[in-house]
Amino acid sequence: METLTIDPRNADLRAMVERGTSLHGHLGPYLVAGIRMGLLALRELDNPGYFQLRAESEAGRTTPLSCLNDGVQIGSGCTAGKGNLHIIGEKTPRVRFIADDGRRITIELRSEIVESFRGSDLIAKARELETIPEEELFEWTMSSP
Repeated sequence: METLTIDPRNADLRAMVERGTSLHGHLGPYLVAGIRMGLLALRELDNPGYFQLRAESEAGRTTPLSCLNDGVQIGSGCTAGKGNLHIIGEKTPRVRFIADDGRRITIELRSEIVESFRGSDLIAKARELETIPEEELFEWTMSSP
């Protein structure tokens, strides 16, 4: 069996968003944000995703915020089915990614970005999130074991 990997430096974000939309059932800004969080985590942790990583999401299980979790699955390869995506909190657009070697990155969607979703055309907002620089979308911190 071939083990898949994700190369965050060369990932086709648009293709990942389309895959995510197929999995999730519709396009939305939290889906795109989750995909981008996963890619950022893989790049910063120099990790291939899928199996050498776990994610702990504080987005909860209530839509629309929980849509972030489906994006994390596409962007990082961590899934609820494999048991390496855990929903540990509620109502915070924050995900902690932990590599097998203990290194961690915690990524949170900036509050002003979340506020910009209110009253917006959510499909247009999702497409916009594909192009906004990471530094404008997220705050993140790294830590070692």
